[in-house]
Amino acid sequence: MQAIKYSLRQDNMSFSIGRTDLKQSHGSLIDTNGCMALLVTSGFATATVNFKKFPLRRGDFILSFYDNTFSTERSSTLFSVRYASFAYPVIEEAICKPLSDLFWEVLYENPVFHTSASQKDLLDAWWRQLDWMEHMEDKAFQEEMLKNSFRNLLITVNTEVMRNQPDSTHGNEQSHAWMLITRFFKLVSLHCRETREVTFYANRLSITTTYLYKLCRKHLQMSPKEILDRQTVTEIKTYLVNTDVPVKSIADELHFEDVSYMCRYFRRMTGMSPMDYRKSFK
Repeated sequence: MQAIKYSLRQDNMSFSIGRTDLKQSHGSLIDTNGCMALLVTSGFATATVNFKKFPLRRGDFILSFYDNTFSTERSSTLFSVRYASFAYPVIEEAICKPLSDLFWEVLYENPVFHTSASQKDLLDAWWRQLDWMEHMEDKAFQEEMLKNSFRNLLITVNTEVMRNQPDSTHGNEQSHAWMLITRFFKLVSLHCRETREVTFYANRLSITTTYLYKLCRKHLQMSPKEILDRQTVTEIKTYLVNTDVPVKSIADELHFEDVSYMCRYFRRMTGMSPMDYRKSFK
């Protein structure tokens, strides 16, 4: 049994573009499995990115990568976004090439960008290019253009973001810290269904549990255990809302010692039993 997540792109597609209100994703994590770009075109909503809540309104731009957790809730009737979803092979080369030292730190700390009129014009032009690429018959050329287009997007965002950042003498140190944090997020996303022991993640990062705790506290204002708990609760909620899988099977999938322990754990975290939470979405 696999976690059920809302996806904007089918697994066999290298990219997908379109418009959506994301209402079908409420209560679920959105599966990026590469990178997802969103531009809010109307209305408002609340997004949770890496367990931090952000308001979304018209003109906001979001970049969410495979190591992020992303979900939306409480959207208005008129809420709508343009989206572009890319498979990992399309973005791999672009993200491995150098960008400014603070780019990834800024992106992960503030993943929602409030665009100016000129910045929105740039994004609209980028989406128009994607619209044209979507109808290309030569798939080899299409993939090459997609890779170049995505790299150009990163360079543009990097330029606009860094224009408003003060000079920092600690750029390399900060970049290393955020590299560890993003690796931690990726490990949590991959393994939280199997283990919630902080020691496991610290060992995979080749750092001590104390250092991991300090990193998370300093940059995220949460402990590693709190992050693991939030991700686990999100996984449980995703099963409860999007499937009819029995609660006992969810407990087995997430490697709880028994179903009663998972129910107590979920109630402690949410104030509701798993069944009551499931009924609230019916």
